[in-house]
Amino acid sequence: MYVYGLTASGSTIDAPGIGDAPVSTIEHGELAAVVSRIGSTPLRAKRRDLLRHSDVLQRAFAAGPVVPLRFGTVFESEDAVVTNLLGARYEELVALLQRVEGLAELRVRATFLEDELLTEIVREDRRIAQMRQARDANPVALGEAVAHAVASKRLQAADEAVATLSAHAIDVRVDEPREELEVIRGSFLLAQRDVSAFERSAEQFAKRQGGRLSMDLVGPMPPHSFVAFDGLRGA
Repeated sequence: MYVYGLTASGSTIDAPGIGDAPVSTIEHGELAAVVSRIGSTPLRAKRRDLLRHSDVLQRAFAAGPVVPLRFGTVFESEDAVVTNLLGARYEELVALLQRVEGLAELRVRATFLEDELLTEIVREDRRIAQMRQARDANPVALGEAVAHAVASKRLQAADEAVATLSAHAIDVRVDEPREELEVIRGSFLLAQRDVSAFERSAEQFAKRQGGRLSMDLVGPMPPHSFVAFDGLRGA
């Protein structure tokens, strides 16, 4: 039995699972494990299966609170799901499900637009502008100066983004930038009633950046980045 996550008993999830297997629930008291059957072949993290895992959780989240489990969580049988997961950790899991009720995660990624940012830097920094125009300019020195200016602007914009969006959040997880022009990549946990206000703040922040930045929001979704318990962790 492949387990996608946990939800409240009585929930119905209308979605195909990994390998197009029907999704069902295994109930134990107040808890229900969202499951589907898989073959005996070891499961690999293929893109289509990762997307299907997320889609099932999203469908379950539309119906009620969800504790998402990591991709690849498998038990030998229905009895094993009850014995080794739902029953063995019942009180802990009920408390965790209650804690995430009414909460959602939104993921934010903001990235500078290279041409717009470079134009701004040249306009504001006379030294860099002169270096770009000089025939004998040292390309290494110019590159270092531009990189320093980009880093400074990225830090300033990231601080503003976190301060603005955190006002609506219960918890925040911010990752290290993966690219030179990436301003912020983070996850925000918030009450579902605050999603609209969060989205408006994100839009206002992007507008204040004057067209030099692109911003993507993903969600609301189950609180993948904020759910953890010993032995199993939100994926």
